[in-house]
Amino acid sequence: MTAFLLTAWVLPSGARAQSLDTPATDAMGATMLPEVVVTAPGNPVARRLEETEENYAGSVTTVKPEELELQDTDNLGEVLARLPGAAYVDEDGRGTKPNVSLRGLNPIRSEFVQLLLDGVPIQPSLYSEQAAYYGVPAERVAGVEVFKGGASILFGPNTVGGVINLISRAPSPEPLAGALDTRFDSYGDYSGNLFVSGMQGNVFAAVEYLHKGGDGFRDALGYNIDDVDVKIGYRFNEDHWVQIRFQYYDEESETPGGLTPAQFRHDRTQSNKPEDEFFGERIGADIRSSHQLTDRQRIELLLYAFRFERNWFLQNYVSNTTPDLTLADNNGQFLREFEVIGFEPKYILDYDLGKSTGHQLTLGARLYYDSVDRRAALGNSGSSREDDGVLTSRDDLSTFVVAGYLQNEFKIAPRLSIVPGLRFEHIEQTRRDVLADLPEQEESTDIWLPGVGVKYEFATRSQAYANVTRSFRPPTFSDAFNPAIDASNADLDASSAWTYEAGIRAHPYPWLSAEIGGYYTEFSDQVVVSAGTAANFDTVTYGFEAVAQLGLFGLTRGLHRSEWDQPGDHEIFLLGGATLVDSTFADGFFEGNNLPYVPNQTYTFGVRYAFRESFDLVFQGRYVGERFTDSENTVAENPTGTVGELGDYVVFDLKARWQATEQLAFTAGINNIFDETYGTQRRTSQQKGIFPGPTRSLYVGATLTF
Repeated sequence: MTAFLLTAWVLPSGARAQSLDTPATDAMGATMLPEVVVTAPGNPVARRLEETEENYAGSVTTVKPEELELQDTDNLGEVLARLPGAAYVDEDGRGTKPNVSLRGLNPIRSEFVQLLLDGVPIQPSLYSEQAAYYGVPAERVAGVEVFKGGASILFGPNTVGGVINLISRAPSPEPLAGALDTRFDSYGDYSGNLFVSGMQGNVFAAVEYLHKGGDGFRDALGYNIDDVDVKIGYRFNEDHWVQIRFQYYDEESETPGGLTPAQFRHDRTQSNKPEDEFFGERIGADIRSSHQLTDRQRIELLLYAFRFERNWFLQNYVSNTTPDLTLADNNGQFLREFEVIGFEPKYILDYDLGKSTGHQLTLGARLYYDSVDRRAALGNSGSSREDDGVLTSRDDLSTFVVAGYLQNEFKIAPRLSIVPGLRFEHIEQTRRDVLADLPEQEESTDIWLPGVGVKYEFATRSQAYANVTRSFRPPTFSDAFNPAIDASNADLDASSAWTYEAGIRAHPYPWLSAEIGGYYTEFSDQVVVSAGTAANFDTVTYGFEAVAQLGLFGLTRGLHRSEWDQPGDHEIFLLGGATLVDSTFADGFFEGNNLPYVPNQTYTFGVRYAFRESFDLVFQGRYVGERFTDSENTVAENPTGTVGELGDYVVFDLKARWQATEQLAFTAGINNIFDETYGTQRRTSQQKGIFPGPTRSLYVGATLTF
């Protein structure tokens, strides 16, 4: 289908040729990641995402507001899993601890992708501990940008696979407006999200409150989450604005752990761990401003700070390494506290060189500091919580970073741009073993990240791109991974990679869109986690990514009446996507083996019916191929379920959305219609065993706007 689509948008190009001589403006501005601030009626998030697709000189995928409304998910991972190049590992059906990766890298705890919310990092630390134990609730996300090739120059560390930027709702330009979203499912899970915003004179503000909870699809999977987001800003004039934001997130959730193979086959909804519990609290704030100094000069400033505390209590088994399920009368306590502050200024200059016009220079910097208080304790009982146990380790970690970059878009021709760039990062890290009272360890790293991209607009909203970029992952003091990973004394080297990519993307008509591309990555000293240990290895990854949407009625109107751009009342879309990956060890004992948790094949497919803008119905599926769970590529499953290949699976969903009135919409659907049984990951130690994927569930939802 993709080959047909590539032909379809080129054939009728004569009708659109008159628009191609207009130079694209602010060609890389979409990657500056300012907060979406309302300046005019309409959906600013949708406009922002369209600009991102049109302007980025590399592979980029977006998820628009209307797609998120139709999917109506309480787990953002279900949406990310359908994107080309993405791998998602479900943990508990809630999405509160993201496990996502891009382009053949291990998705566990999102270690190898940079996660942002409106341009602000959401991982506990960009440099010291990248493991994501906090996920932005799906209910608060209005759009998604996924940058892959060429991301390291603008974004810095953990961008070998790419960057995922989540976009929140923008305040309304009306004096007062709001939305109330509710959702209930057959697990007993529920959510309610209230968003109120408006603009009075030069002042704009928004307040959002989310409460969600429920029982989940397994025993011992109950949870409660409260999330608050407050924005208030002031627009001095058309050229200058400032915004202050405050966020608070509180989570209390049970974690049921893994199952033995026998348990998994008998009843995958059971749990061995009734006392295990996770607590997370995140308090954050940021101040951002934009200043149009002249018609051609702009400064953007971002200052952010947050504190994140997460405490995880996991009851021990009498034996954490055998199939014995007898629980011990103690638990492991994994206690972390992070404090982060960062400042990121940017300067953007549009300029001409003689008769050559449309060039753009971007200069940026990052000042960053984080501290980590990392403790572990042995609880006095299986249900012990903090301060009821014996401290077994305590480390204080810190990171200080000074980074700067420049990127220049040279407009070689109205349709052709070349975008070279260079980034420098200076990283200073310390670690002190507080419990053993050992001397402080220090490490300093300097790294240069060059890159160059090319973009050619060969038709309206249709681009070809290619780039070569170096990226890196910072050095890691100790494990900084899951509590179940036993590598607490392993100091891991910095990793770097070269990625080469090329592709095309287009959205020439409302009924037609497609992207197809390929890449090759050489990754030196990649941190690989396998069966409870972590080490550095060289790896090689290459892959092919494609996604397409074809409207049958739109195609018919174009072929028979030459009405290529005219939408109709009815549309039937064919949906398809493919991710083909080969990701292997290039050296060491595992040379030639596949990396853990990377399926060689992932396919998405579906059929969607749309009636005007009032009703949508989609039947969709996702196929995920077999995955190894250790570096040895062990196929046979052991009795504990901690090693062994995970089989392929396919999951089908049915979803509907009805805009009943201008203010009221309803959603309903069935996830995993045929109740497919599949495993998502294997864990060791206190969580030993197989983690099952979510069972079939039904849901209903409603949105009231005012």
